[in-house]
Amino acid sequence: RAIKPDLVLLAGDTNSHRIGAATPAQLRDFLAAITAPMERNRIPWAHVYGNHDDNMGISNEEQQPVYEEFSYCLSKRGPRDISGVGNYVLPILASGSDDVAFNVWAMDSNNNNRRFARQYGLPEDIKICLPNHFTYADHDYDSPHADQIFWYYEASRAMEKACGRKIPGMLYMHMPLPEFCLIPMNPGLCRMRGNMRESIGCDELNTGLFAACLQRGDIKAIFVGHDHINDYTGEYCGITLGYCAGMSYDIYCDDDMRGGRVIDLREDDLLHSSTFMLRIRDLMGPAGDKRISTQA
Repeated sequence: RAIKPDLVLLAGDTNSHRIGAATPAQLRDFLAAITAPMERNRIPWAHVYGNHDDNMGISNEEQQPVYEEFSYCLSKRGPRDISGVGNYVLPILASGSDDVAFNVWAMDSNNNNRRFARQYGLPEDIKICLPNHFTYADHDYDSPHADQIFWYYEASRAMEKACGRKIPGMLYMHMPLPEFCLIPMNPGLCRMRGNMRESIGCDELNTGLFAACLQRGDIKAIFVGHDHINDYTGEYCGITLGYCAGMSYDIYCDDDMRGGRVIDLREDDLLHSSTFMLRIRDLMGPAGDKRISTQA
């Protein structure tokens, strides 16, 4: 009600392991409660999967048809011949024509390196993350795979050919890329804004998505979730990289950070969108805090 968004994006871990649904029927009821504000107000919405969405025993493949039952859900299953569920692009049309003005790309950032190894026939005990590693911590998280990157690259080229120009856009997914680590390492040069209160949960294996976006020249921003108490943004090689802090009360999150990220696109200047965190405290004050026990 405060921001009146035109599109709402859910960045993963929606059906999480702390609360959630284990059957399609349970998931339908669960999503009905979560998406009621969008469905009731006829606001289009879309989602990507996180690394915890299948923890309740229902796979992302089984979940996708349930999401698509909702009237204002724009998410798509995406190509079946590439990794992941939920690789798709949403075109935003110009206000005065049917020309595509901007693209919202979605990608499945998959799950972890153990599943990556199984998928591609690598040894189960392969050491992708070594004791001396690139990133802030020795996480075994995954990221979009090479076939997903090829899909984005070729789809972007096809759109440019069809439209006679490159279409600017943004990409959203659950887990951050390794390039997100460079922002707090170089806060001044990267124009860092916001908070980093936990290590960056990215893949140690850089699959090259950022380089592909840079080479294509159409992706102007990449936004992620995953790390509940990081909400910083920064700029690297002309591409904005940004977190959204946690929203839920049933997982760890800092009360002063809890909220959602707003991305404001201007049709007359699509290359320079603005973004900020709208926090529950901004709207409700301390009354919006709901402390829960984190004991097992």
